[in-house]
Amino acid sequence: MSGTLTFPLLSLYLSPHTMPGFASLLQHGFLVPMGQPVPMMELLLALPGFSAQYLEKTVQTIFINGVAADTLDQELAAGTTLALSAAMPGLAGAIFRRQGIHGSLRSRPVAEATKAQPNAGYLRVKLFNSIATERVADLLHEGILVDGPSFHDFARRREELFAPPTRWQFEKREPEWPALLQAVNAIPVLRIQAHDTQGA
Repeated sequence: MSGTLTFPLLSLYLSPHTMPGFASLLQHGFLVPMGQPVPMMELLLALPGFSAQYLEKTVQTIFINGVAADTLDQELAAGTTLALSAAMPGLAGAIFRRQGIHGSLRSRPVAEATKAQPNAGYLRVKLFNSIATERVADLLHEGILVDGPSFHDFARRREELFAPPTRWQFEKREPEWPALLQAVNAIPVLRIQAHDTQGA
């Protein structure tokens, strides 16, 4: 998903039991390099594990810059934050569900969502609940881009995910944990790619 651009690479060697813990990283969002605006459907279908059927059946709530959207037809520009969720419970879920009958209860019009925020050429995609859990392995195996400080904060909070048997290589080296945290915190955009291990 990074195209022809190159970024510092952090390779993670994860056991099958550890991989699901990284789903919460997707809630912080991963970055997609953007030039010209791209239709939302085109962007999502380019992500690993996302098919038209999956989008139709599973993606029930869409937020563009914090505003609920009803369709996948909008164009997305650099600086936009796109958040996807499966069905949410209760009245909030009913209000924000795309094409839901309670959409009129939303307090802000969808048109406001087209106003992207200034950004250095990236779109941010956030995944929540079952979508994050179901797609985390596909995304990490292919590799995602994240901003270094956000990954630093995630790694500090979820340090247990990096305990053995998890291993890592950063730019083909194996720094100690404190050095790794310091390094990624100083990197604006970092590429993370996961590899399976047989550890417990």
